[in-house]
Amino acid sequence: MEQMHPSRQQTLSSLCFHAGMQTFSARIATAQPTAEDIAGRRWIYVPYDRFTDRTGPLAEQGAQATGIVIVESTAKAMRRPYHRKKLVVLIANMRHFALEQAARGVAVLYHFSPKSHGQGLLELQRARGLPELVCMTPAERELRLDLATAIEHGLNMRFVADTTWLSTLDDFMAVYGPYRHGRSYVMDRFYRAMRQKTGILMHNAKPVGGQFSFDAENRLPYKGQVPVPIAPGFAPDEITREVIAMVDTVYADHFGTTESFDLPCTQADCDRMWQFALTRLLPHFGPFEDAMRDDEPQLFHSKTSALVNLGRLLPAALIGDVATAAGSGSIPMASAEGFIRQLLGWREFMRHVHQQTDGYRLLVDHVPQERPGPAQEASSSAYPDEEAYRGARPSALGASLPLPAAYWGVASGLRCVDTTVAQVIAEGWSHHIPRLMVLSNLATLCGFSPRELTDWFWFAYVDAFDWVVEPNVLGMSTYADGGLTATKPYVSGAAYINRMSNLCGRCQFDPKKSTGPGSCPFTALYWTFLERHEPVLGGMFRMQMPYQTLRRKSEAERTGLRQRAAEAIEHLQSFPRPEYKRG
Repeated sequence: MEQMHPSRQQTLSSLCFHAGMQTFSARIATAQPTAEDIAGRRWIYVPYDRFTDRTGPLAEQGAQATGIVIVESTAKAMRRPYHRKKLVVLIANMRHFALEQAARGVAVLYHFSPKSHGQGLLELQRARGLPELVCMTPAERELRLDLATAIEHGLNMRFVADTTWLSTLDDFMAVYGPYRHGRSYVMDRFYRAMRQKTGILMHNAKPVGGQFSFDAENRLPYKGQVPVPIAPGFAPDEITREVIAMVDTVYADHFGTTESFDLPCTQADCDRMWQFALTRLLPHFGPFEDAMRDDEPQLFHSKTSALVNLGRLLPAALIGDVATAAGSGSIPMASAEGFIRQLLGWREFMRHVHQQTDGYRLLVDHVPQERPGPAQEASSSAYPDEEAYRGARPSALGASLPLPAAYWGVASGLRCVDTTVAQVIAEGWSHHIPRLMVLSNLATLCGFSPRELTDWFWFAYVDAFDWVVEPNVLGMSTYADGGLTATKPYVSGAAYINRMSNLCGRCQFDPKKSTGPGSCPFTALYWTFLERHEPVLGGMFRMQMPYQTLRRKSEAERTGLRQRAAEAIEHLQSFPRPEYKRG
């Protein structure tokens, strides 16, 4: 376990046990269990991503027979320079969930620990004489490993299935079989199987609307066709304000800001946010789901991913609401299917891929690996077994350049990149296309480290956990897994960004120029990426058209493109990036 600097530990203890938890501590004290409660109740450990009493053991019995244990771990919060809004939304929801459970009669042991979750639980169980703890199997590999270590040291805990998920391992295995080297996972097969199993958007064993996917219809740029409704705000209450003050003091050197924090932190507010998304946003979601706007970064995206990943909003309930709305005609089928595919398809699929490959660690003997860099070391030093916790490092295309300072807000001059990064610094969020086709696209084209990019997404986005961020970035976004989850790299030149956004309009670079003064680097980077990796990518069916275009270019054109791409990479890497120092 990492040793915290004494001055920081003193600050942390003083703030969290006094100013930082004053109101919360007073309110939660009424739910503290008696010795009789300890012996007479069934005790459940609630992980930091399962704030729900509607699934699992917490839904199975009455409140008066139940106790829950929640650990607020400083070691976990300091493990990476997590976005400050990510810490606020997680910790504030954690504290509000504890109070909500206390209000319905559940006994609550809320334990603040400077150690890991597993170590904190072990100490608490011994100190309070807690019986066996029951826990839904955690989604995060990192937490599973932490708890397994604590169990080896005496923690009495039993795992049960997490019924929040919509699919089981058997569902996944029925489609793909066991993991083996050389196989690929195509999400569409799994998604179709889940539609058939659940009957969602199905009629007489056939997809409603005559097709499983309406993706081809959902690719319009947004040009004001439909006004974007004003999203509701959720002003922080006293409990959340305490968390904001604590985060700004204890985690002041972390990424991002807490300014204008207005994310939901109570169950009532989470439900209200979902009703707004369901009735005002999703009817227009589908056609514009791939569009990007600097003046409307959310557009018609629900922005509920963090709340789903914390357990506040349940996938089954959301899908049921959307399917019902589609059946009544209040949400068009293309929009309903596009949203449901994200939950029933991609979300479930990525979780299984992560578990089947042990967080991509099983690829180590079959896919080229990059050596650990400083960012990977920094993201691993808080826990005792560094090798076990260090992230997987596949790099099928040999990418290994350090992630540049532009991802920390240093101006790159590329308006699409700088605008997206500024949004992430402010909010800890952007929708999936800026993630994939701006931030990941740039990193892939330039050859920046897939692992460093993964770690960056992990700490920078409020909805990122290992099971979702690693397969999305190492697989879909960068092709670092060599095609395990994608049939081709998701890369593009400036033309795509220009077509799907308004981000190029006021940029200093011209998206229609590929070389020479004022040319947009994305296009030169794209063609040199294809040229560099032709031995690997040139034979792919889905890459034939761009390679035919590349082969028609003269050597003089290629030389100019190489030169422009090299200039762009050199410029991006010319700025020092901020260092995160723990302790």
